[in-house]
Amino acid sequence: MKNGNQILRTKGFSLVEMMVSMSILSVLMLMLTVVLDQVQKSWRYSESRISQFREARVAFDLMTKNIGQASLNTYWGLEDKNDDGLFDGYYRTSELHFIALDADTLGSSPNQKPVGQGVFFQAPLGFSGQYRNLNNLFNGRGYFVAFGSDKKFKPSFVDSEDRYRFRLMEFRPRAEDNQIFEDGREGRENKGAQIFDAWFKQSLSGIGEGDFESHLNPIAENILTLVISPRDSLEVGSASRNATYSRIAPNYRFDSNSSEEDFSDFSQQIPPLVRVTMVAIDEAAAVRYSDSGGTMPAELMAPLSGLFKNTDSYDDDIQKLTDALNELKVSHKVFSSMVMLRSAKWSS
Repeated sequence: MKNGNQILRTKGFSLVEMMVSMSILSVLMLMLTVVLDQVQKSWRYSESRISQFREARVAFDLMTKNIGQASLNTYWGLEDKNDDGLFDGYYRTSELHFIALDADTLGSSPNQKPVGQGVFFQAPLGFSGQYRNLNNLFNGRGYFVAFGSDKKFKPSFVDSEDRYRFRLMEFRPRAEDNQIFEDGREGRENKGAQIFDAWFKQSLSGIGEGDFESHLNPIAENILTLVISPRDSLEVGSASRNATYSRIAPNYRFDSNSSEEDFSDFSQQIPPLVRVTMVAIDEAAAVRYSDSGGTMPAELMAPLSGLFKNTDSYDDDIQKLTDALNELKVSHKVFSSMVMLRSAKWSS
């Protein structure tokens, strides 16, 4: 622009400079977008992991709390070995029962296939449908993992396809449905050994009203396995305290009513300690492997094959299972706790 004899020149950016600056800005925006996307994915993953395993944590706490209340009400009876009317001594006895067993020995109901290990016991939990304010009523209670559909447990108004999952099941009959005394009645009446083999299977064993599933309540989904290890005590000394070998249940199985000769010192007692271990997987893995029309997913069962047969190899078994699940890219969490049974009066 001319102003008399002067020419005014306006300063600005050239086209090349503008293109360079826009390129740099685009790169910065792209980098910022990538960073924000990664942060968002990490947040979603963490939030999902927390929410996925929150249900498992609540169920684990409930289970360990109830196991800690297990009781046998053991007492001393008079023994007449020769049946001559003269008492020869005392013996421990109880009309109640505590058992840790392989869950598949329960048998299968139409919709549930037990896997892993389970524990069944009696405890003063006061659960009743008829009697109020009797908080110390004894209940049969048990926990195990089963694979099956949710058809039996979902509300009637929910119209959806059956979801097949591994679930932590709670065996929860009311106090008035407790079949423990009926189970051992014949042995007591004949002054022989009590046999407890049906109360924790009702009515798979033909005892009690209703079917087995009528006493079951799923308390957590996507629980791959449950490991129960009864122990008599923790050895003194820092090195031995970390040992996992159980003298009273070397193969994880424990029966308070066992008549085995090697078990006579432990008979009619509940263990003072029980190590409870539970492995939970996330929903994404459950969807990937479990939605298979009711067929138990072999991919998830394979890592468990041969594990948790001997308490001496507990730590190695946990590591093997963790490595196998990581190889399958299955997000999981291992819950473990040593539970003290407060009513145990252990004596050998």
